Amino acid sequence: MDAEQQDLTGEKAVMANQEHIALLEQGNRIWRKWRKNHPDVMPDLRGAELEKIDLDGMDLHGADLREANLRFARLRGANLRNANLAGADMRESDVRYADLTDAVLPEADLRSTDFRKSVLETVDLSGANLDGAYLCDTDLTDSDLSRARLVNAGLKNADLCGAKLRKANLHKSDMRKVKLRKANLHNADLRRAKLNGADLRKVDLSGANLSGADLRKSRLTKANVSRADMRGTDLRKANLRGTDLKTAKGVRDN
Repeated sequence: MDAEQQDLTGEKAVMANQEHIALLEQGNRIWRKWRKNHPDVMPDLRGAELEKIDLDGMDLHGADLREANLRFARLRGANLRNANLAGADMRESDVRYADLTDAVLPEADLRSTDFRKSVLETVDLSGANLDGAYLCDTDLTDSDLSRARLVNAGLKNADLCGAKLRKANLHKSDMRKVKLRKANLHNADLRRAKLNGADLRKVDLSGANLSGADLRKSRLTKANVSRADMRGTDLRKANLRGTDLKTAKGVRDN
């Protein structure tokens, strides 16, 4: 079957390779054998309907999963390195312990997805919807979460060092003990976020909204808080060495 066919509007609609879908549905043993025998073939699963599928431990590195429906899917321990999941629907899927290093997920729907203890290093999550997602203990080093939604997301103990979070919405997110060294949170929304015990050394919080955020016992040394809204921010016992709070808005003595 052709990967492209005419839709009702006359435009070409992108479709997955049906042979690849059939192989995937036969289970890990058959899939693993096929991938071993065809190391240069990257799976074409564009737009595939894979809702509730069990892909635990599957080798999906380099797979094209753009616009795929992976809602409620099981992907625990899966290899998704360099996979393209742009625009995919992965709502409420289980992606614990998976490796998504260098994966591409811009504009993906990841609401309430479970990524706990997964590796998402240098991943493109720009514009993705991660509202209510579980990202505790994940490695998000140097990842791009610009403009992403992370409202009420669980990020406790996550590693976001060097991550790009410009204009990200982290309203009410749980970021206790998160590592954010040298991260870019310019104009991010951190209202009422829990950041107590977080490592915020040399972080860029310029223009960010931190009103009502909890930064108790955080390490905020040499941070850029120029024009940040810090009205009602709790800074008790925070390490503020080298950070000029005079450039922020609404800071009271703590």
